[in-house]
Amino acid sequence: MTIYITGDIHASYDIEKLSSSHFDATGLTKDDYVIICGDFGLVWNNSTSEQYWLRWLDAKPFITLFVDGNHEGFHVLNNLPTCTWHGGIAHKVNDSVYHLMRGELYDLDGITLFAMGGAASSAYDKETRTKGIGWFPEEIPTQAEREHAIETLENANWNVDIVITHCAPTSCEESIAAVTNRLELHPMDEYTNWLETIRQKATYSQWFCGHYHIDAQLTNNITALYNKIAKLEIPAEIDQTQESAQDALNNASITYKIIEKKQVAIEPNDPFEDLEEDPE
Repeated sequence: MTIYITGDIHASYDIEKLSSSHFDATGLTKDDYVIICGDFGLVWNNSTSEQYWLRWLDAKPFITLFVDGNHEGFHVLNNLPTCTWHGGIAHKVNDSVYHLMRGELYDLDGITLFAMGGAASSAYDKETRTKGIGWFPEEIPTQAEREHAIETLENANWNVDIVITHCAPTSCEESIAAVTNRLELHPMDEYTNWLETIRQKATYSQWFCGHYHIDAQLTNNITALYNKIAKLEIPAEIDQTQESAQDALNNASITYKIIEKKQVAIEPNDPFEDLEEDPE
């Protein structure tokens, strides 16, 4: 099992980083995962373009996972069929794409992953987009979803391996401001304050977020991703049985490295490669 993590893809706008000319998926299988930290954007209105890109992801050798950001079609996303997936509840988009739902904990071969999507749209988005079509009040987690998240973490003794969110906890404000002015669009708010309470109480190896369109180390174990792709460095003991793997993880820390873009030869006659013109 290999786990990669990256930032927003905004439907087809930023999906190029997963194309074969940028991301070397050689040797990967459906036992490997690419996780997107929100603003997936390909569950919006069931358009021809959207369905094309979902087939494009389905044809990849890996499984795509995502938490929701603020740029999602929640009227469609929240009506997808749910399933029990690796110990948590997920929305199944297709056989190779799953939405990791808010407050759920997943077990990926001994690695525990806590998912908590959601973020606030900018004032500009709310002024220029139509409510319920271009932005959705459901982008902010409800009180019930937050209570469920806390219950999940309590059941895990507040100890998880990986946290995936869209926005960052409030304590990361200074680190974000040092590399981007996007906090003018997306200032810290009551939800990032709530995430801060989670950060202060939980024990985790790594926390990844998107949202700010930066690739930056925000703290010693909180990372914002956008264009870059992180590959988790999993302790060697994880290759043992699941029971012993979890025992090993209890005494080990998961790290990551940023992978370099690859220039990879494209297989001939592959109808999904490489980034064909987006159909209307």
